[in-house]
Amino acid sequence: MKKFATMALIALFTMSFSLSAQNAKTDKSAQKERSGQREMKWTAKDRADNMAKQLELTADQIAKVQALLEKQDAKRAEQIAKFREQRSQMQANRDKNREEMKALREKEIKENDAALENIIGKEKMEKWNTIRQERMQNMQKGRKGRMGGMMK
Repeated sequence: MKKFATMALIALFTMSFSLSAQNAKTDKSAQKERSGQREMKWTAKDRADNMAKQLELTADQIAKVQALLEKQDAKRAEQIAKFREQRSQMQANRDKNREEMKALREKEIKENDAALENIIGKEKMEKWNTIRQERMQNMQKGRKGRMGGMMK
């Protein structure tokens, strides 16, 4: 029985040590991500030098490779800027469309209310608007209650 207890303690100690080592690794990487640190990007010269070491390139080949890589980097930076511009335009269009839809919906509601008032009369329309207002308030209270419960 003593052997079993000793083995269990050794196994538990070994497992806790390996788990804490894994947590240390993940904590460091998570800390790096939170602080915004990332590995530095290689420049075209760095990449050309790396290729030269691995492929035994001549000085002329290194210069041509570096020029090609610089050209690729410039093109990539241009594409990124273009995509960012398109994204901001799409956001502006989305906001504009949202406002147009909201205005259209409000116009339709007014038209529908006017038609309903012609059918049921002004007195019943006022009562209906009161009922609708109470319903909206209850819905908003319910929404706030659900959100408050989710936040806790």
